[in-house]
Amino acid sequence: MRARTTRFLGTTAAVAVGAGLLTTGVAAATPPANGLKEVVAAAGSDTIFGVTGAIFTDANKTTPTPVFNTDPDNYVNIPPVLASGQSFTVPADLFNPAITYNASNPPPDGSGAGKAALKASADANNGAIDLARSSSARSTSDPATFEYYAFARDGVTWSSSATGAGAGLTLTLTQLRDIYRGTITNWNQVGGTNAAIKLYLPQVGSGTLSFFTGTVLGFDPATLPGVTVQRFQENDATSILAADQSSAIAPFSIASWVAQGNNVLTNKRGGYTVNKLTGASSDGSPVTGTSGSYAPAFADAFLGARLVFHVLDNRTKSYNAAKRGVGFDTNDTVNTASPLCGGKLATTLTKYGFKTLPAQSNGLFCVKS
Repeated sequence: MRARTTRFLGTTAAVAVGAGLLTTGVAAATPPANGLKEVVAAAGSDTIFGVTGAIFTDANKTTPTPVFNTDPDNYVNIPPVLASGQSFTVPADLFNPAITYNASNPPPDGSGAGKAALKASADANNGAIDLARSSSARSTSDPATFEYYAFARDGVTWSSSATGAGAGLTLTLTQLRDIYRGTITNWNQVGGTNAAIKLYLPQVGSGTLSFFTGTVLGFDPATLPGVTVQRFQENDATSILAADQSSAIAPFSIASWVAQGNNVLTNKRGGYTVNKLTGASSDGSPVTGTSGSYAPAFADAFLGARLVFHVLDNRTKSYNAAKRGVGFDTNDTVNTASPLCGGKLATTLTKYGFKTLPAQSNGLFCVKS
């Protein structure tokens, strides 16, 4: 729970003035500013942590004028994982005291954990978490008060060491599934060198995990008898055991790999490449370009393609402020969209390795569900 101290409404040091939520000449975004200086805290998915930080940076700008976020609200992006000895503090606002995440109070790690924290905050009416980052779609266990704003498209494919036993290979979907079933156990069975394949999956609660096992594989290898699965922090090949680095196989977000290769996220690829998967409706390379200028290249119909979401709960204290940052009002059109859903941050999405969504019938670039 948050160990916060009350922040005075007049205090400016802990609050970043927001801009970029609207451009000159555009009607006020919905819902309108309410005069309250709110902290909008986001938690959850590692896959969209970086791009959400860039979206929040835009929302917290103090220029140009006129500034829409005149309250001003402060958009805070909580990291899913903290380094040893590191802490992260979410500032206080009028709804809740400050909270410090550390080793004894770790932040929500993964889409499932972020959504659970959002629900818990809404249930408790405490304003602790206002937005969940999610790389997984709505679940039947979600409360009806959840609102999903799909804002970009990512892809998930298999990865391996660029110098290891599986280097340079293309796998068919059937081969990938047989590897995770334990039917194929050595890289030399699929054209690689003689080395036992070490199976890796992301941490429990990861949206990438649930998507990869539920959609790409169609089963959870961890539940199969005789199959040994190791865990790693999603999109972080450096967290794979050193002894397994050359022979491991692991799913990887294409957007995260691209963003790390473009140096807008810390490079945790550990020499791993995202590789071709044929028989999944996109047989070519999942990325194009070179270091610093990579771009996603998978087809929208790729089995590994998925939408990524910002999730709100309309019961939370700062629901309106959260929607101003990443959502829109279904009853209106582009005049009430955040810059993200209004299409103004397309370049940012691309830089972070995501495919932008086409304009919807209402003129918006997010899909609410």
